[in-house]
Amino acid sequence: MKINWRGLVALAVIVIVVFWAVDSVRSHSYTGTNLNFNIGSGPVTVTNPSDASVPVQLVGTGGRSYTVSSTIDGVSGSSTRQGTGREAAQLFEFALPPGVSEFTVARGADVNFVADTDTTLEATVQSLGEGAVRTTLAAAAVVVLAVLFYISRMTGHRWIAPLRRRADAIQAAKVLAENATVLHGQGQAIRSYGDNRAEIPD
Repeated sequence: MKINWRGLVALAVIVIVVFWAVDSVRSHSYTGTNLNFNIGSGPVTVTNPSDASVPVQLVGTGGRSYTVSSTIDGVSGSSTRQGTGREAAQLFEFALPPGVSEFTVARGADVNFVADTDTTLEATVQSLGEGAVRTTLAAAAVVVLAVLFYISRMTGHRWIAPLRRRADAIQAAKVLAENATVLHGQGQAIRSYGDNRAEIPD
């Protein structure tokens, strides 16, 4: 049995691209105490079930600063540089209030959410922002369509023939139905009757 390796490679590319797109846009959940996880460019939702605020830090590596916007009153602004040289880091500290809070980090790279607390927090992280999600899905769709076209061309577009036959059969059935409707709409032929008028006596 001859194996079409090019077709197998093309199918593998489709699987890899779809997996990459799904993994890129899906959200990640974290639950527990002393949470420490990476933040992307999408929104981060954190639930604090306690009645007291919890101190947290957003720690970024390197000298590149980032900005924070949030639904928490008074929590927004830019990170501050800590240390020098290779030990430099970007830090943003705030108090996480009770309930559900959301924040977003912009222009950041390798920023981690750090909560050194015994309070069990629940967090949901969207790795990409809305614009990046659309771009990722569009890029994946373009690649998948291109690979599908390559597979179709490699097989001589043989899948088109059954579709054409099906389309022709549907069109033929439609024409027959229209002709039947026209014939039925003509109705019965008009019958001819003799002159049944009574003769008037003289």
